[in-house]
Amino acid sequence: MPKDPFAPQPATSNRIRGPKLKVFITNADGVPMEEAIRRADEAGLVIASNKRMDQALVGSEEWKSVQTGSPCWTGTMTAYEEPGKAFGKIIEYTDDKTGLRYVFPVPDKFVGIKDSLLVVEHPGFMLEFDGDSRIVRASEVDLIDMFPTNKTGWYIAEPIHEIPRGEKVDNSSPDARCLWRIAKRVGLLARNYGAGDGRLVVYAVGKPSDTFELIVESPETDVPE
Repeated sequence: MPKDPFAPQPATSNRIRGPKLKVFITNADGVPMEEAIRRADEAGLVIASNKRMDQALVGSEEWKSVQTGSPCWTGTMTAYEEPGKAFGKIIEYTDDKTGLRYVFPVPDKFVGIKDSLLVVEHPGFMLEFDGDSRIVRASEVDLIDMFPTNKTGWYIAEPIHEIPRGEKVDNSSPDARCLWRIAKRVGLLARNYGAGDGRLVVYAVGKPSDTFELIVESPETDVPE
């Protein structure tokens, strides 16, 4: 089978990293998830994680330096099942706009666990193309237990990936984040610059075909275009 010209390249250790953030793909040129991953990989860049974006969006003014008025993909790839359904050997999600199927293999040690979330951070994964399927091949997968089953609500964010978990809380805690989720999903988390509580929302709802901007790590003021 010929190689798909749009397939993301394998993750490598030779990445441009740094403490700063840079808009790599703007709101006007927003791209779907697969293209975001591919272009970051081809440029040797690291997509800003949900936790890194949280640091910019909450408690600092850093977000103003990369604000373009649109949601952005983060580098935090996640997979979860329907509430109450235990993990099998894979988690499958189909984008109803494109018909493409996204598959996340579940590590053996996590099979049988329910109401939890699987997480891997870019560039620790790649997408393997197999016809209309996209298989997430991850080097290391974390599990977040007590992943909320409600479609939306406020929860305390765990410290590793800054993803909401546990029981519902009010939004008075500085560690509280609002989660938006659907029944089941495989895909990158997204963040936004909305006014008020908008910067506190972790979005686990977007289709891979949705077009968002892309923010990457940058050691300098510029990264490759």
